[in-house]
Amino acid sequence: MTATNASSVMKESYTAPQDVAGISNRLSIDRIRILIIGRRDFSVDGLASMLEARDSNYLVTCTEFDNASIAKPATVEPDVLLIQNEILREPLEHFIHSLIGEYPDARVLVFGKNMDDDHLYRLVRTGIHGYIKERMSGDDIKHALDCVIDGNTWIERHILERFISTQHDFDAALESQFYSKIEQLCSNLTKRETEILCEVVKGLAIKQIAEKVHLSHQGVKMHLAKLFRKFKVSNRNQLILAAFDEMSPAEDLSLLLHNGLKKKLQL
Repeated sequence: MTATNASSVMKESYTAPQDVAGISNRLSIDRIRILIIGRRDFSVDGLASMLEARDSNYLVTCTEFDNASIAKPATVEPDVLLIQNEILREPLEHFIHSLIGEYPDARVLVFGKNMDDDHLYRLVRTGIHGYIKERMSGDDIKHALDCVIDGNTWIERHILERFISTQHDFDAALESQFYSKIEQLCSNLTKRETEILCEVVKGLAIKQIAEKVHLSHQGVKMHLAKLFRKFKVSNRNQLILAAFDEMSPAEDLSLLLHNGLKKKLQL
C-alpha cells in the first residue's frame, strides 16, 4: 500500500471505552474522533477495538447501519469517517455522497472485503480519501489513518495512476468539446462581433472595448445590438451567460448555476 498526496441512515450508536490524549499535527483538537459506519458485527467491533488498542488518541464511535434511515449521533463530529464496504448500495456514487454529506468536514476511508480494482477505482472517483483492505495489518491501518488525517490520500499506486490517466483523458475530451462548441458559436458571428464578444467576456466597458478594437463608441454599440439580437438578450451580462450556455457541453449552464446557488441557500 502506498500513501500519496494526490439516506440511508443509521440506527443506534455505541462508544467503546478509550484513553484520550492529543497528538494530531493537523487538527487543533486533543483527540482524533473516528466514526465507524457499518453493521454491528465482528469486523466492525474488531476494528474499533484494534484502533483503540493501537493508539490511545483515537476516540472511536460506531454507528450501526440501518437500511431504512440515518440516525446521526448528535454528539459526534468525526475527523475520520470509516464506512464499511458491505453496507454500500447502488448507485454507489449517490450512496457515498449521501453519507459523506452528513459529515462534510470528515476525511473518508472505506473498509471491508471483496474490493477488487474496479470497485476501488469507483470508490476513488466518488471522492473518498482512501480504503482499508481486509488483509491490511494493524500497522497498515494506523498508517492509513495518519495519512488521511494529515490531508493526504491512502490509495495504491496502480489505482491512483488509473484514476489520473482516466481523468486526463476526460479533461482532454471535455476541452475538445468546448472548442467544438466555440467554433459553432463563432460560425454564426462576424469577425467584428467575435472580436467584441471576446472583450465583453472580459468585462470591459464600452469605452475600453472601443479602444481595444479601434472603433467609435457608436460602432461598438451597433455591434453589441446585433449580438443582443442574435443571442436574444437585452444586456451584456445576459450576453455573457448566453455565450457560456452556447459553448458548454452541459445544457443550460447558467440555469444549472442558478439552481445550484438557490439550492445552497435553502440548506
